[in-house]
Amino acid sequence: MATCVSRLSHDGGSEIAATATHTALSRTRAPRGFSLIEVLVASAILATGLIAASRAALVATVDQGVLRDRTLARWVAHNTLAEIRLQPQQATSGAVLTQQARQGGVDFTSIAKVTATPSPLFSRVEVSVTRTGGDGYVLANAVGFSSRP
Repeated sequence: MATCVSRLSHDGGSEIAATATHTALSRTRAPRGFSLIEVLVASAILATGLIAASRAALVATVDQGVLRDRTLARWVAHNTLAEIRLQPQQATSGAVLTQQARQGGVDFTSIAKVTATPSPLFSRVEVSVTRTGGDGYVLANAVGFSSRP
């Protein structure tokens, strides 16, 4: 590390010595590392990104569970319709059929309401499916027709 000293003469002959060591080195050498404020800003940006990513993962997980339940409930509704079509004696007008079903490890309750149609040959069947022991929120609906006995 070299020190450069220059002597200048001003009014009255006084000499001023100036060292240019710091100035010369700062122009030729890159700074080492980051400042504290740069680290804090980078940490804040990283933290914000991680919070957003974890929130997105949480929402995706919850949505996946709801979609799974709705899909399974739709299968239960269509299975209930198929059972009523296979046993037309259940399709008497005004009947309300309640069944418990287990699909994909989840318990569901299906309620089938049978109503008359203008045709004497068919009955309209409306099936709604909720989760057993749940809040009563209907996860799936299905409407079909069955022959009358």
